[in-house]
Amino acid sequence: MGALHNQFDDLLDEHDLARITKRSLASIRRDRLLKKNCPFVKIGTSVRYLRSDVEDWLRSLPRRGGRQEQR
Repeated sequence: MGALHNQFDDLLDEHDLARITKRSLASIRRDRLLKKNCPFVKIGTSVRYLRSDVEDWLRSLPRRGGRQEQR
C-alpha cells in the first residue's frame, strides 16, 4: 500500500491548483468545465488533481516572453 499511499499524498484540490497557478478559483472551475484545464480525478463529488499531472500540464503549456531554454 506504500505506493498507493504516496499517490494519495500527492492529491491536490482546486484551491491548491488556483494557488499554484495564481489564478482564481472561478477560472479553474470554468476551464475544467470547458475541458481546458489540467487532467483531474473525481472522487464522489470532489475534484482532485495528481501533483504529477499538474507538473506535466504546466510543462506542456506554451511559453511566452523571456528567454527560451536552449537544448
